[in-house]
Amino acid sequence: MSTKAIQSRTPTLAEALDRPVNLFTPVRLFMALGVLLGHSFIVLNNDGASEPLILFNITISYAAVNGFFILSGLLITRSFDQRADVVRFVTARVLRLFPALIALSLAAVLLFGPVFTLLTPAAYFTDISIWRYLCDVLTFGNTSGGPPQIFPFNPKAGEFSNALWTLRYEAIAYGGTLCLAVLGLSRSRIRVLAVFVLTVFAFIAVRTVPDLLPDQLMDLTRLGMAYLLGAVLYAWRDTIRICGRTAMIIVALALLFGPTSSYEIMLNFTLAAGVLMVGFGLPVAFAPLARIPDLSYGIYIWQWPLMQSLYHVGFVRDPYTMMILALPLSALFAAVSWYWIEKPALALKTPLAAWVKGRLRAYKTA
Repeated sequence: MSTKAIQSRTPTLAEALDRPVNLFTPVRLFMALGVLLGHSFIVLNNDGASEPLILFNITISYAAVNGFFILSGLLITRSFDQRADVVRFVTARVLRLFPALIALSLAAVLLFGPVFTLLTPAAYFTDISIWRYLCDVLTFGNTSGGPPQIFPFNPKAGEFSNALWTLRYEAIAYGGTLCLAVLGLSRSRIRVLAVFVLTVFAFIAVRTVPDLLPDQLMDLTRLGMAYLLGAVLYAWRDTIRICGRTAMIIVALALLFGPTSSYEIMLNFTLAAGVLMVGFGLPVAFAPLARIPDLSYGIYIWQWPLMQSLYHVGFVRDPYTMMILALPLSALFAAVSWYWIEKPALALKTPLAAWVKGRLRAYKTA
């Protein structure tokens, strides 16, 4: 890849997206590390308020998840727009999420569970909740628990991978991208903006009566707003410019909104500005970072069970030691996941999509 792709002028987002090089992989990695940093405190204290990096009640792990969804909304919307092929789109999304998730869930019930449970092997493998947990993970159901009696003495007893709950909303967002396309809404940037604005109003509405609504609706409006902001960025790509001055103005506005309930909305715009500035606006010297492997997904799904394991065996009792030990361990597991599972699976996108299309044609003509 040419390092000339990262330049100092202020191109439009459309021009920047057409370049052969961007730094979105390091951005995703940085956000995964933000989640790990926050969880290093939560896993030890059973309290999200224990995170040290917090501004106006928004923690770094919370902001990092929002950032993931903003970037996902931008890139997934672009992916479908460039090739409006439903079969290939669904195939690619399945191959991105499921192979690593299947490996994680099997490791949970066949490796971590037997090692870190109070049950005997016979009692463990005859407990029906093992298979219920496996189904919950692979269907994006209730992922807050784990194999039976796992990590029984940890502050977060019974939890295997707390981070998995966001994956159901990622899958919902993929479905939303298809719905917008099928309904023709994605072909008009005004319509995309209107859907985003409606989601912002929904986000505000559910937070006016938080005690009366399920947490799932709160999460859906929060992450839906972030994902659709990414879709808006893509829809308006010919107008939006990668400009440091504009980014600083957005940061200042977010700080002004800090004491208000609208802070998270403005924070998302700040995160979006940061994603674009790092992804496209850094000097040429940073271009080699584009070649680093995409370990973000692996780090995201593996860091919690590894931290739980470190606490269980007595290696860690403070968050800073947890970060120091969990970071290289998570990177190691993520590297194995990327090179042995995720990358080979993604290489199957085209042949698998072709095979599915062939099966569908054969079914129609049968």
